[in-house]
Amino acid sequence: MKINQSAQIKELMEVKKEFGQLEKTFQIQIYNGNVTDANNEMKNASAKLNMPVSITFETPNYKVRVGKFRSRIEAEKAQTKVRAHYPACFVISPY
Repeated sequence: MKINQSAQIKELMEVKKEFGQLEKTFQIQIYNGNVTDANNEMKNASAKLNMPVSITFETPNYKVRVGKFRSRIEAEKAQTKVRAHYPACFVISPY
C-alpha cells in the first residue's frame, strides 16, 4: 500500500512541534536549595510520586519540580496529592 503525502505535511509537523515546546505549562515546585539536596529530593520524589520530576538551576538555587500540566487547574488537582509528601509545595508556570 502506497500513501501519497504532500511535502508540506512534514514542514507543518515541524512547526507544530516548535509551537508545542513554547506552550505554557505548569509544574509543582517541591524543593529550592543546594545541588546535593536537590538531587536527593529528585530521587525521593521519583520514588514517591508517579509523575515526571525535573531539576533546574536558577541562580543561586537548584529547584526540583514535578509534573507538566497544561492548565493551572490540572496542576492544583495534582498538588493535593503531592502536598501529602511535600507540604510546602506550590504551583508554578516556569515558561
